[in-house]
Amino acid sequence: MARPLALLQPLDALRGQWLRLISPVAAPLFADRERRVLWLGLISIGFSFALTLVSPLAMIAVGPILLGVPHLLSDVRYLVVRQGLHRNWPWLLLAGLPVLATNFSAGPEVSVFAIAASAALTKGSAWRRLLVALLWFGLTFFALKYGTAFQWAFLHVHNLVALALWWFWRARPKSHALIPLSALLGSALILTGATDPLVAVFSPAYSLKGTFSFTDLIEQTSPLTEGVWPVRLLMSFAFLQSVHYVIWLRLMPEDARSRPAGRTFRESVRALGREFPWPVLLIFPVAALVFLLWGLRDVSGARIGYLQFAAFHGYLELAVAARLFIGGQPAHVAQ
Repeated sequence: MARPLALLQPLDALRGQWLRLISPVAAPLFADRERRVLWLGLISIGFSFALTLVSPLAMIAVGPILLGVPHLLSDVRYLVVRQGLHRNWPWLLLAGLPVLATNFSAGPEVSVFAIAASAALTKGSAWRRLLVALLWFGLTFFALKYGTAFQWAFLHVHNLVALALWWFWRARPKSHALIPLSALLGSALILTGATDPLVAVFSPAYSLKGTFSFTDLIEQTSPLTEGVWPVRLLMSFAFLQSVHYVIWLRLMPEDARSRPAGRTFRESVRALGREFPWPVLLIFPVAALVFLLWGLRDVSGARIGYLQFAAFHGYLELAVAARLFIGGQPAHVAQ
């Protein structure tokens, strides 16, 4: 354990130098979680919006290859392990198996059953349980009758589920509302065409030579093929996907940590080691390395391979969101 952690010492040294460099301006953020979460969220979302306009192809194609697997680890950590669901065998069988079935070509009507199962196994408000049951019925009907349309809709909407989960994760100051509002505003600016002139300026750079084009990604992210909407839907997807990663890789860890101050890379790995058995934890860096090496040879293939690998996570988020909606505040494990 000590030897692998020693490999992170240079990163911790760089982190220390960076913190000393910005301390004259950012010192109030170091020990104040609420301020840090607010500014991390707003700056990250603003940066994501700018990068989406300049290089949406890189955001959609390269983002999952570099950040996808770490974000899945965060998903499992905060939604399953921190809630104790990995020891809850009824939940694992009735909700977990339909979620995992997504990765084995199960239809969405099977995957959304995890919502109903999660609700049935959670003690809480009767009227909230009824609302979740109605949601599950509606999603099942939509999935069975309009399967392809459901999958297109879920592809885009699931990025907002993480935003909702984060907002209701704990009591927070009103100022934090600026984070979801800025994400929704950014998407609205794209979808209403306010950013179209900028898209026209940067569009000549929307390609990755030798891999695939802007047109290829439009076909993968939009059910529409004509008019302005295909490009707008792709741009909105690229932006909200990046916001999704910001939530799971930056904001959720900040919120779920018991102490208000940040911690080193070595402390973060030690915390993961306390929550996951090392053989299980090693799956994630190995998978991340596989997709990275794959992406160096074939960006498009690696992206599609990652999406198939990660197919379960949107339904996992919905299932746990239903559980938290019925049962109240999520459980936290002090680290």
